[in-house]
Amino acid sequence: MPEFTVEDVALHKSRDDLWVIIHGKVYDLTQYLRDHPGGADVLIDVAGTDATAAYEDVGHSEDADEIMQTYLIGTVKDAQQFVRKAAVRVIQAVPPPVVATAAKSSSRTRAVVTTGSAAGLLSLLYCLRPRNGSLQPQNTIREAFARLPRGTHLLPAAITNLRLPHGGFVNGFAAAALISATIGTIAAVQLSKLTQIDSGFAKYPPHMKSRRLPKPDPHNIPGFLVPKDYKTLPLVQKDVLAPNVYRFVFQLPNATDIIGLPIGQHVAIKAIVNGQTVSRSYTPTSNNLDRGRLELVIKCYPDGLLTGQYLANLQVGEEVLFRGPKGAMKYKPNMCKRIGMIAGGTGITPMYQLIRAICEGDTDTTEISLVYANRGEEDILLRVELEAFARKYPKQFRVYYMLDNPPKGWKYGKGYVTPQIMEAYLPKSAADTKIMLCGPPGMVNAAKKGLGGLGFEMPGAVAKVGDRIFCF
Repeated sequence: MPEFTVEDVALHKSRDDLWVIIHGKVYDLTQYLRDHPGGADVLIDVAGTDATAAYEDVGHSEDADEIMQTYLIGTVKDAQQFVRKAAVRVIQAVPPPVVATAAKSSSRTRAVVTTGSAAGLLSLLYCLRPRNGSLQPQNTIREAFARLPRGTHLLPAAITNLRLPHGGFVNGFAAAALISATIGTIAAVQLSKLTQIDSGFAKYPPHMKSRRLPKPDPHNIPGFLVPKDYKTLPLVQKDVLAPNVYRFVFQLPNATDIIGLPIGQHVAIKAIVNGQTVSRSYTPTSNNLDRGRLELVIKCYPDGLLTGQYLANLQVGEEVLFRGPKGAMKYKPNMCKRIGMIAGGTGITPMYQLIRAICEGDTDTTEISLVYANRGEEDILLRVELEAFARKYPKQFRVYYMLDNPPKGWKYGKGYVTPQIMEAYLPKSAADTKIMLCGPPGMVNAAKKGLGGLGFEMPGAVAKVGDRIFCF
């Protein structure tokens, strides 16, 4: 590949001629400005420079790495290897172990053992005393226990007041056995208390467990797709939905196969166009409930390398390379109470995927509010399907359209999705509310600023599933 110096790259730093260096490679991002998810200003700020540190700080995904290969034009002469700064590790002091409880238990154990030993000794003395001797069992036991360590109060008073028979080895042996058995029982009870674990579940009465197993989520079952490897599928149907917008239907190997795509995830398509390897990601409008097929709705821009020069000319019967699932979003039923959506153009596809899964889910009660923006009425994609869901689930799904050029008698909105529109047709900021965005970068960036003014927490540069504002 061509080799450039740092000075060569520095000459290309304008909006109409923008080069950057990333990991010793040179990329011409002039044509990518309008498509960059973070907005054009982010790229303009690093134009003509080594942007490796900024690229790594943001933490780009595999999608970004694949897209960058499309714009690779050369390498940097004498490039220096990028080394990430080592993170500072804070070591917290470990508190000394607590020994008070163990000491207390040990003390009680010694007391119980001492009690048993003393009682056994007294029993032996009683057995061996002379028939007419002066040893008095009751007095001797009471006096002996009075001198024992703390903890012997665990012995009941009834033992020390026990009336013992006088005289004879047999009577003495019987008394000794009685005392030893009693003391042994008390000692065993106390030792059991010392070693017993006071666990929470033991405090509650037993109950019967339900044998009913939860239903597996059909959208989390693995299928045809493989995350790391590309696999081919033939195109079996191609329909025009709007100007330059197509529905592509690809056939899986078997009629019962599923694509294996969790809700919120997308797939990557790869092709070689004009000698270049190009890869882009798209969200299917089909899911695991649609067996034997993978369906995509894509707008093919005339100047688009993959869409305009490849997909727009794709014919039924030709095969396409796919891999997945990919993406930061992996939706779970009832992830939050309310979801607000702002979509523009073909940005409706990931929204439709979620809307369909939520409305068709037996136990998902999430409420959805969608604001969908387009240029004209003919550009509204999946309108029939969206309005069918709105009619069937009126308490769960609402849709409001915005058009740049509305027809006469249009009953929805006109113009941009402003903060006023967001406040009127989207849920308020709350801990159990999430807003999702997908569409042209300019619209997405303006929407984020407007939502920030309405009290929503702004997302980071890289989308995370826990973001209050999630950008596909």
